[in-house]
Amino acid sequence: MQTHKKIVWMLVPLLALGAYTAILLQSVRTESGKDKSIIVIMKSNDIRTEFWQTIRAGAKTAAKEFQAKADIRGPLQETDVHEQIGLVEQAIAEKPQAIVLAPADDDLLVPVAEKVRQAGIKLVVIDSPLDGNPGDSFIASNNLDAGRKAGRALASMTNGRPAVAILSDKGGSPTAADRETGIRDALAADPPAVVVGTRYAANQEELAYQATKQLLAEHPEITGMICLNETATLGAAKAIKEMNKSASVKLVGFGASIYEIKLLEEGALHATLVQKPFNIGYLGVKAAVELIDGKKANPRDNIDSTVVTKENMYDPENQKLLFPFVER
Repeated sequence: MQTHKKIVWMLVPLLALGAYTAILLQSVRTESGKDKSIIVIMKSNDIRTEFWQTIRAGAKTAAKEFQAKADIRGPLQETDVHEQIGLVEQAIAEKPQAIVLAPADDDLLVPVAEKVRQAGIKLVVIDSPLDGNPGDSFIASNNLDAGRKAGRALASMTNGRPAVAILSDKGGSPTAADRETGIRDALAADPPAVVVGTRYAANQEELAYQATKQLLAEHPEITGMICLNETATLGAAKAIKEMNKSASVKLVGFGASIYEIKLLEEGALHATLVQKPFNIGYLGVKAAVELIDGKKANPRDNIDSTVVTKENMYDPENQKLLFPFVER
């Protein structure tokens, strides 16, 4: 009996030491980031969409650098809003420490974003804002400034008083609204441009193509077009080329897909606003890690854009923007 008591008393400090070691190891793991779980939900996870794949690459780079676990998801199409809502619901059920969300709709994603916060999960919003700003941090391109740059770029290419049409994705999009406001601000400068109007192509290249043909037929005075996203740019370029108006109608777009780069080289696209999606993905995960660590993340990060033309597209800095290394 006495022997058993001795063994028990000898085990007590060993058990205490083991418990302390386990706590210490858990602390070390948390500090190193091994237990930092982040789910990134993009607007689209289509491997053919370079913008989102570059955001993905930035997020993966940050996760590796900060030793966090980042699971990256998204619907196939940016228009699959309800599928994205389902992905957020699923992510909440998995209880990560943070969710990084690029909302496909600024209004419809608000209720599920609020559920993220109610579940005690940190929320970082990237690329597009949500109504009411329910996130802990917001990281996106400075779309107002990008719009001004696009407007100034077009104004510099057209002589006298240009007649301009704007081709957008959909009405009510905060991103598109900021870009259009910036464009109109720039085009209102002396001498002011005549803005023929804005048409919407619902993020579909074919609709952009048809809208451009109709615009140019109804308004032969148009000397410039600004397209607010990649699909609008590609559709407009196709129509302008078919109508043999590439020399007389200056086209400014947004994006840096391989198709847009080819149009730049051909001279069918005269300038494009190139964002920095790698930075958006990287800073989104970085902000999530900071929030998990109990630090205060920057409430808003505005990332600038660059005007790229046929003349400057081979500059070293622009080459990095046009041809980022993307691990798929």
